Amino acid sequence: MNIKRISYVLALSGVLTGAILSVRVGALVIALGFMLFLSQDIRGMRPIARVIPIALVIALIAIALALPRG
Repeated sequence: MNIKRISYVLALSGVLTGAILSVRVGALVIALGFMLFLSQDIRGMRPIARVIPIALVIALIAIALALPRG
């Protein structure tokens, strides 16, 4: 299976998990899928173009940590 497809499946499962069960776990799964999607392309990007994807991953992790438990 292609890495891009795996990242799409992870992102979709993260959205479904966030909508049905837990937003915290959903945000972490989406961040994992996004990191997997960018893993092949990040070296070829210009340094300024790397900022937004990395900031999005950090923001998803921060959202997951900031949400209250329960």
